[in-house]
Amino acid sequence: MESHESNDTDYRSWIPSYSELPMEIIQHIFRFLSFPDVQVAGKTCQRWREALFNTEFSKNSLIRFSKVCFSDRSPPAQDYIRSNRPFRNYYFEEVTFGPIKKIMSHIGNTAEEIVFDNVDVGDKQFCAIMSLLSKIRSITITRCSPLFMSGSFLDNTDDRLSLRLSFARIQHLSLKDNQYLSDAILLRITEMMHSINTLDLSGCHIAYHNAIQRRFYPNDVDVAPSESILTFKFIIRIIKMHHQNLRSLNLSNTLIGAPSLIALSDLGCKGLQLQNLGLANCRQLNNLSLQSFLKNQNKLLTLDLSGTICVNDNCIGVIVKNLPLLQELNISGCINITNNGSSLLGELKYLKNLNVSRCDGIQSEGFTHGVAAKPNATLLYLQMAHLQVSEEAIMLIAKNLPELRVLNLAHCLNGVTDEAVQCIIRNLRWLRDLSLVNCFRITDVALTGINISQLALVPNSQNSIDKLDQLSISSLADGNLLNDCNHSIKISLRSKAEEEIVRDTIRKKAMVATYEMNLIEECDVDGYSIKQLQGLRSLYLGGCNKISDVSLKYGLKFVELQKLSLSNCQQISLVGIEQMVHDCPSIKILDLSDCENINDKAIQSITINLTRLRALHINGCSQLTDHTLDAILVNCKNLQTLSIHRCPRIYTDIEDRLSEMSTLRDLKIDNLPNLDNACLLRLNKRLDY
Repeated sequence: MESHESNDTDYRSWIPSYSELPMEIIQHIFRFLSFPDVQVAGKTCQRWREALFNTEFSKNSLIRFSKVCFSDRSPPAQDYIRSNRPFRNYYFEEVTFGPIKKIMSHIGNTAEEIVFDNVDVGDKQFCAIMSLLSKIRSITITRCSPLFMSGSFLDNTDDRLSLRLSFARIQHLSLKDNQYLSDAILLRITEMMHSINTLDLSGCHIAYHNAIQRRFYPNDVDVAPSESILTFKFIIRIIKMHHQNLRSLNLSNTLIGAPSLIALSDLGCKGLQLQNLGLANCRQLNNLSLQSFLKNQNKLLTLDLSGTICVNDNCIGVIVKNLPLLQELNISGCINITNNGSSLLGELKYLKNLNVSRCDGIQSEGFTHGVAAKPNATLLYLQMAHLQVSEEAIMLIAKNLPELRVLNLAHCLNGVTDEAVQCIIRNLRWLRDLSLVNCFRITDVALTGINISQLALVPNSQNSIDKLDQLSISSLADGNLLNDCNHSIKISLRSKAEEEIVRDTIRKKAMVATYEMNLIEECDVDGYSIKQLQGLRSLYLGGCNKISDVSLKYGLKFVELQKLSLSNCQQISLVGIEQMVHDCPSIKILDLSDCENINDKAIQSITINLTRLRALHINGCSQLTDHTLDAILVNCKNLQTLSIHRCPRIYTDIEDRLSEMSTLRDLKIDNLPNLDNACLLRLNKRLDY
């Protein structure tokens, strides 16, 4: 009997040890976390750290080196070479390379994807780097003018031989935004690749006109590729070489016209079957050639036609009829599309991602008769910024598209109201990103669900009077009643703007009174708080100047929120910020630009509590002083971007003060005329002179 009691005691005192969980369970838990959360979880114990070495997480991780001098002799290369984790994806942005044979050999053991973005590298050094990357399968070279400017890149036979093994495995090639790319260079690169699956030449200076091509190639027989110009003549030749394997082609932001697209259509008849096509901002295209090409590409999954003016309702009809497998469609800025064309989009059964922003011809009917005409559980991403849609249309979208993960309603001035936002919160529980930028009609009611005008007055009590001014509620309710009934006999000498300011002040006081005096239960007000969207990761409320501290204090409670914009929200202050930073601890990007009530104490609270902060924008915050710089310097251990324009009360030499921050990469400032440009360059690039 005594032994039995002892066992019960031991059982009751047993505490589970999460460090002893099976590795499969730990890795399964990690799949539900964002990457920053996985990194933090890996610091829990040694066993959880070992889970980070799993191939699945390493494959999706991106190692980024930005604005540094990358050399075997100095950090961060010296530090990184001690790592044993097998990462596959690397990004070099605005990097200057020194002696790097040792570190690149280490990277080359596992690297499969590499990006060179605006790096300072010559052709000899580039060949030396690539010769060490034996497993590379994807390469992106963008804005690398020094590499291609001379035109002799890979002209040497020995250089091509040294790269043949590495380039033979490459399937994804991106050379976007390179103004000095030429026919000769492109041909030398692609000839070494056995099968190209993805080709991205967006933003390159491609010559399409026959007259220009005849100038450099007067004879069509056995002509050597030019080192001075990039022509579509050689691009089509390269596409022919790889058309059996080519599945993704991006010619966005180029001058491609109808004849060139017809040439691609002919290849479609000969076996070119694309799955992803980018023709964004190709303003030389016409509707007939585009329709002809799309009719031969019935396996397309992704199509980007944003800013291509020729796209109209007839083109949408061709897309709906001939591209039944389409999953992503971007037609933002296509001003010739009307409600008739938009209504057809509801027939795309597999459409997951739709962008119709800035399509001036699309209004409410385009949605009510299109993608939102009936319940649609397929559409996950909807971008519809800068559209003239009604409140009813937005509410119908919320009801019939219950699986939405991303909803962009920025600048939808008329349709986004408190009632519309309440409908979104009620129906779209899976939202991850919500943008309400410049939707200035919404108030705290939208985010908290409390309608002040419906609150019943509570009998006066000494306690309530001592706490807050109860008259703020009654004045707002009475004001609404008088306005609605048009019975007011008072004559106001204020302007409309002044009246709105007064009403905003009363509304804010009423909301605070409501919460502080616990009137919600007594009034039994039906509503939905935005905190019910527990999975929200990005929230953009810039320009919503009726949002106050009430929303920050009682509405924004998101454990996973990473991006928050409150720019031009004039009514937020220290009171709301202090509560928000505790309720939203995962914020990485915070924009408080032009929030005039933000002071040094608010920044101090932000920098102390938001330990994951990577970017902070505090432009135009006129109350900030040098104490803000002290808080940033002492507390921000991971800050990479700081934007501090138009802060007139900060007098310190900002560059000198912040140069000690090893993590800072981008400093944006404009109010110091004596700033030494050389020092700023040194700060941004982190060069060791």
